[in-house]
Amino acid sequence: MSLVVKAHRPWKTRVYLLLGVLALAAALWAAFDYGRFVAQFDSADADRREEDLILSSEELAKQIGTLREEKAVLKREQQIERQAYNELNTTLKTLQTEILDLKEELAFYRGIVSPRDASRGLRLESFDINKLGSGGRYRYKVVLTQVIKNDRLARGIVKLEFEGLKNGQSAVLKLAKIDAQQNRELSYKFKYYQNLNGEVIIPLDFVLKQVVVRVYPRGRNADVIEKRFTWPL
Repeated sequence: MSLVVKAHRPWKTRVYLLLGVLALAAALWAAFDYGRFVAQFDSADADRREEDLILSSEELAKQIGTLREEKAVLKREQQIERQAYNELNTTLKTLQTEILDLKEELAFYRGIVSPRDASRGLRLESFDINKLGSGGRYRYKVVLTQVIKNDRLARGIVKLEFEGLKNGQSAVLKLAKIDAQQNRELSYKFKYYQNLNGEVIIPLDFVLKQVVVRVYPRGRNADVIEKRFTWPL
């Protein structure tokens, strides 16, 4: 049996262990430093992106403000144009109504100066009746004329009768019963023309069918003028 004698050096083991620890520490430090470098790079890039986004946001905010101002200006111009159009349209309708009224008046006076039938006698020119709100109130208008070449005064009376149905039966309402001023008849006295106006109150249970207008001129040989106007006129 042989005996082998080896030298025992414990310090070498410790040195190797220390060197391993140092190498590991260096590797860890390098990894940490690299990570920090990368992180700094990423942080700087993120900061630049944030600045770009802030600038873009500010630019967009300016554009939005400009567009809102333009929208407000266009909206105001549209309102002004619409108001001007409405005013012009109202003026046009008013002028059209005035023209129509003037044409009617012109035709009316032409009928007095030079009537189509060349008659010099009294004429029942027109009759109108219009409803006034609710409650059966109506306003009527009788227009009488005579040719302007006739120099004498026209005198007489006008009677109105309102024919219709009441409780399903034929009925007649005379002016004296329904006139708001309790007129029994309408008197006239004129040289060229005269308008006779008034109001009547027709019962709600009365169904109006027609209005009879009779003109009684003063004079022995004067003929009664009678016209019937179907309701509604």
